[in-house]
Amino acid sequence: MTVEQTAVLIVGAGPAGLSTAVFLGLHGVTPLVLERRPGTSTAVKATGQYPHTMEAMRAAGVADRLHALSRPFASDFHMVIARTLAGPVLRTLVSGRELSMRQVSPEEWCTASQSSAEAVLAARAGELGAELRFSTRLVSLDQDADGVTAVTEHTVTGERRTVRAQYLVAGDGWRSEVRQALGIGVRGRGVVGRVLRVLFEADLGEALAHTPGAADGSRFAAFHVGRAVLFNTEVPGLFGYFRNLTDDLPAGWEQSEEQVARQLAADLGLAGTALKITEIGETEIACAVAERFREGRVLLVGDAAHVMPPTGGLGGNTAYLDGFYLGWKLAAVIRGAAGPGLLDSHDAERRPYAELLVDQQFANLVERIAPELADDDVPALLAPSTVAFGYRYPVGALIAEPDDDGALIEDPSHPTGRPGSRAAYLPLLTAQGTETSTTALFGHDFVLLTGPDGAAWQQAATTAAARLGLRLAVHGIDGADRGSGQLRDGTGRFAAAYGIGRQGAVLVRPDRFVAWRSPGAVPDPADRLHEVLRTLLHR
Repeated sequence: MTVEQTAVLIVGAGPAGLSTAVFLGLHGVTPLVLERRPGTSTAVKATGQYPHTMEAMRAAGVADRLHALSRPFASDFHMVIARTLAGPVLRTLVSGRELSMRQVSPEEWCTASQSSAEAVLAARAGELGAELRFSTRLVSLDQDADGVTAVTEHTVTGERRTVRAQYLVAGDGWRSEVRQALGIGVRGRGVVGRVLRVLFEADLGEALAHTPGAADGSRFAAFHVGRAVLFNTEVPGLFGYFRNLTDDLPAGWEQSEEQVARQLAADLGLAGTALKITEIGETEIACAVAERFREGRVLLVGDAAHVMPPTGGLGGNTAYLDGFYLGWKLAAVIRGAAGPGLLDSHDAERRPYAELLVDQQFANLVERIAPELADDDVPALLAPSTVAFGYRYPVGALIAEPDDDGALIEDPSHPTGRPGSRAAYLPLLTAQGTETSTTALFGHDFVLLTGPDGAAWQQAATTAAARLGLRLAVHGIDGADRGSGQLRDGTGRFAAAYGIGRQGAVLVRPDRFVAWRSPGAVPDPADRLHEVLRTLLHR
């Protein structure tokens, strides 16, 4: 029997699986992706990508493609709680550009649908060499010390193949068969409700006249009305309707298109409005996090690792980012640039953050749709920019400082630059006067930023990288135009935002997290940097 060989087998071509495939490809590893569906999703699902997701998509080379599928005014949100679709508004959650995060990121929001984003990521993965096999399911898997053996089956022809992979990434949804086969349990509140998802066409110009741009899709808008949510899509006249399935509704009503249209109109105050239902689906709302994100040579991403209510939009965004944060690590191990121990950081870093996100999304659910679910453990809501940019990794692929307090959250508007935190966004100017930023420097390789008098670190970086066979970019940041050829920080915030002096240096990982820093000069910077990189990469 022929056994196919691949470096990484990815099960599931949703946001997490496709993102992992893309970022593996960017780091020189071409995976095999299995998906039981005949193609990427066309279902009514989440819409919108946060700025931190768009930073990752920029590194992936698809940000402009996604923005082309987005509304022209993607960052001009309107989200309210109202009695009916036409009003009155009971509470404004956000309106205008209040959700702009330009103080912490150069990226804008994007409002591409999940189905559009999946298609873009699938195309990009293919461009980078990944093989995508649709209508193919995983039948079984066995792992040993050297790899994973999987049996796959084509869902139409029944053809079976055996695949041998060094690692397997499970992105097969929150009922993940891979996770269950490995005996990995989940923790959390579990199922807290069910939602009917409906896509429909209608002329809502009159009902939405109070919110310019909502009816034609040129402005993203979401209306929480009782137990329902209506949101517009990138297609004018096409809307999504999510309805919390409660016990007071007639049994089986969701099986009838006519009754769904009637309930939709009643919920939203659209009696007499012509509606055309184009799609109906049902899903459970659940709060759960896997007990561990790694089992030997199998790693969990996306809903296989964490599932959360849709309120807040971070479920899909976190799935995209799982691939960004895992891709460089897995590729480094496969290429021999890192030891297998680096992969332990996937669980150490991503699981605590997933638990925080699940609680935040549940708190949103309670506030906006289901107040009866409130309990003593509902946390206070954090600002969206804090949830997206202020989370930290107290432990993981980093060298923590002795006085680190282990906090999971910090204010991204006042960054500390300490290891485990996101590298701060600062506008910069090149020596030629071209605008750039710290964020534009990150996303591919390790990057060493030095203070204006950090020339010794720059030579050290060249030496350490050569000894380890790594790519390591180096950039000096100057606070003034001294004709040094370094990048210039016109804001004067670099030293405080990164916590280093004029002779200091800070090491940023490919995923834009600070791995280590030295506030000032050290006696032998090449040896110190070599030891830091060896420790981080488990060499």
